[in-house]
Amino acid sequence: MNLKPILPTLLAITLQGTGLLLLSISQNGFATPTLAETDTAALTPGEINAIAGEITVRIDGPRGGSGAIVEKSGNTYYVLTNWHVVNRVGDYEVVTPDGERHFVYYSLIERIPELDLAIVPFTSSQRYRVGTFADSDRVGVGSKVYVAGWPRSGGSLRQRLFLSTAGEVTHRQQGSQGYSLVYTNLVRSGMSGGPVLDERGNLIGINGIVQFGLDPDSIAAAAIEINRFLDWRKTATLPSVPTATPERTEEETPTVTASLPISPAENVSSDGGFALAASLREESGQVMTIAVTASYGISGGSDGSVSLWNLGTGGLRASFPAHSGAVNAIAVSRDGNILATAGDDGAIKIWDLPSGLETGTFSPKQTLEGHSNAVLAIALSPDGQTLASGGWDGTVKVWDVETGQLLRSLAGHSQLVGAIAIGSDGQILATGSRDSTVRLWNLQTGEAIRTLEGHELSVLSLAVSPDGEILASGSADGTIALWQLGTGQPIRRLAGHGDGVWSVAIASDNKTLVSGSWDRTVKIWDLSTGEMRGNLRGHTGYVTAIGISPDGQTILSGDWDGQVKVWKRP
Repeated sequence: MNLKPILPTLLAITLQGTGLLLLSISQNGFATPTLAETDTAALTPGEINAIAGEITVRIDGPRGGSGAIVEKSGNTYYVLTNWHVVNRVGDYEVVTPDGERHFVYYSLIERIPELDLAIVPFTSSQRYRVGTFADSDRVGVGSKVYVAGWPRSGGSLRQRLFLSTAGEVTHRQQGSQGYSLVYTNLVRSGMSGGPVLDERGNLIGINGIVQFGLDPDSIAAAAIEINRFLDWRKTATLPSVPTATPERTEEETPTVTASLPISPAENVSSDGGFALAASLREESGQVMTIAVTASYGISGGSDGSVSLWNLGTGGLRASFPAHSGAVNAIAVSRDGNILATAGDDGAIKIWDLPSGLETGTFSPKQTLEGHSNAVLAIALSPDGQTLASGGWDGTVKVWDVETGQLLRSLAGHSQLVGAIAIGSDGQILATGSRDSTVRLWNLQTGEAIRTLEGHELSVLSLAVSPDGEILASGSADGTIALWQLGTGQPIRRLAGHGDGVWSVAIASDNKTLVSGSWDRTVKIWDLSTGEMRGNLRGHTGYVTAIGISPDGQTILSGDWDGQVKVWKRP
């Protein structure tokens, strides 16, 4: 199956009655949202509750909430919800009205800019009702509205119960993140992201915040009006959900912008010369990132702490709080003196690693602040003097490590930047983004060199070979692409993972590549031939972090169950 992004083409805009009808049909039969007519008769509360029950889904995950089914393309459904319902990276499921649970690729969740809204795709062969839309500009004060969702009960079991409540619009406001429509409906925790319906059962908004007035018994809820979503949707392209590894043909000629040839790999059970030496439990939650020095494995956790493990004994050497949110990235200088960490709190911190180990006390030498949201990726130059960072704000920033000064900010990616690597000569900076591209920059000047295209989905991880010749990019499409760093020319693509490749590393021998995936495996590849040499199994959670020791004898892998596994050559 060859996955292609959905590219809807607007074919007609017509006025029909008093409602605006928008038709957008793509080559695969995809239709964008339609505004229903507004002169139809009002429905009974029972009829509206039935509609609400059919289009409202429950979203389970690290945060969780509710959502509304708003579009369908083939077997892919699209749920509209609040961004704050899914803004924490993790394992999410959509629970449809029939009780079925549908896995969500987190990398495919699409945030709607400037609004507390997100699109969550899932696939199913079942038929589910898709909501219809009304012009929210026509909703006036005093209009009756219904809010649906899956609130959490107050009992000890914290079970989720479907609820649909009636109320009326009280006023409009200039609310932050798009919250403009205020109403009297009873709303409870867990109903965030649920639909707001008018008297005809049409979707007019997405429920979000709850505002408590002077009277503690009075609750006022607010919604983001559906017209804000429809305005964005006119030009937006929704993500497609992968169902298989993209097919390639031997006749394809690799170019910078073309699909790359794949080196297929069987689901082998060989160990590539590595055996499991230790399994360490990380008490700080999910393992988000890993770096390896000659003596230590260093991991960052979802609770904001950093742990240092002794590679010789497998024991915990030290642990310290580093960020107020998850530690998303770690980088260590070649001489092992500088430790850099980046977190959900938007900060980058520079630590003196030998001093911290000697005294047992870790205090940051520098705190670099400039990103407007979470920092997802960092890399240190070979001389340890320059640091590059990328994050949710879509920018790439270059810093002076010693002074903490921001040297330059690079703009080019259209979505978040989640992967960064620097060439061994300190000249080329590579960045990977949710926009599915890899961009190459001159690290010293900030000049854009070229853009590498070929991945179907988000670029999740990057690594440069120690000799500076090869760039490896891991993607949410489950493949790893190999590129000539100097020219940007593609070499081949490695296929073997069954899910997104969240981490890649290249050994010091310039011959071995290691990858970790949400398919819960660690794979070892021959960099020169593309052949898979090993398939390390043992993780029960998604593998999101990989590190390999400077001598190439030890691999560390971390997962969402909080385990760090140590693999060694016998």
